[in-house]
Amino acid sequence: MNEKRRWWTAAVALIAYFALLIRIVVFKAIPIIHLGHVRLKFSGTHTGPGNFMPFNTIWPLLSGGTNHLIAMVNLVGNIVPFMPVGFLAPFVYRRMTWYKSLVLAIATGLAMEVTEVVFRVGIFDVDDIILNAFGVMLGYWLFAIFHRRSDLS
Repeated sequence: MNEKRRWWTAAVALIAYFALLIRIVVFKAIPIIHLGHVRLKFSGTHTGPGNFMPFNTIWPLLSGGTNHLIAMVNLVGNIVPFMPVGFLAPFVYRRMTWYKSLVLAIATGLAMEVTEVVFRVGIFDVDDIILNAFGVMLGYWLFAIFHRRSDLS
């Protein structure tokens, strides 16, 4: 596969994954009413001021202050879905560095939270940004490890 085709494939995969991620993360529980071919979507039921204090919701999950299953679902659900972003981005942007990946990670999490607020389908939670960014960074680190190993081969 030539370089240009590989770039386009990675770019399309990253865009498609972002669309899927927005659907899964932002518009996860929006009620839909079907009237023939018309689908009506309504905003979610999440209201409140949100969480602007870092680790305010993460700490109880990590310290055992909540049900372990709920904690794992929350933590894993906010980290793992974002890993492909960090893994795919360097295929599209060849000059990706750790610092640029961190900027992408924070921007991705922030975009998801702002989108939830704008569409009134969730509340703003800085801890979600932290967990989402961690997921993007894990994906980037996996890319770096695989890339380094393939260079050594």
